[in-house]
Amino acid sequence: MTDGEGSTAEDRFLYLTGELTDEQTQQITARLLENWDQEFLLVINSDGGSSFNALALVNLMREHGRVDTLCVGVALSGAADCLAAGRHRYIVPGAIAMLHQVSWELGREFAANLVQNARFLDRLNTAMADRLAQSTGQTREKLDRDMATDFYLVGQEILDYGVADAYWDPTALLNTRPTRRTRSRILSEPAETGRRSRG
Repeated sequence: MTDGEGSTAEDRFLYLTGELTDEQTQQITARLLENWDQEFLLVINSDGGSSFNALALVNLMREHGRVDTLCVGVALSGAADCLAAGRHRYIVPGAIAMLHQVSWELGREFAANLVQNARFLDRLNTAMADRLAQSTGQTREKLDRDMATDFYLVGQEILDYGVADAYWDPTALLNTRPTRRTRSRILSEPAETGRRSRG
């Protein structure tokens, strides 16, 4: 099946599954850059990964402006940032999201660099939190409190917090356009209520 411009429906799908690796980031980035005028649906089932990769995808998705997101399982850490950055954000009942501060594995770091790297880590965390605040409508103060430790959201909680907009209706695919933080009338009723850099 093709759309009006001759591309197939499958061409619109991007996938973020498992760890948010350099390879996955490169693949998604290439698809977006090579098809800048096309609409996409990013399907997410990921436990996060590199904060740098998450930041790159969030920045690019926001610039692109035509990437919808759908969490079909988990969107943890940086994957939750990607979910929240979508134009229209969907979840399935039972989806799980997790937000937290950026973390850093120092490894064999020189002592002289520790303070510099700590300052950079704080700036990176601020940048990611600022983007989440814009996407979710939550205040920075609330995000800072909630993200001090791993902050899990399940099902309806994801919608209430503003990380996603609505439950996904599989029959609508990319044609459904709900308003931010409200559920479209054609979307299914919720079935339940109730970040790592890894980023």
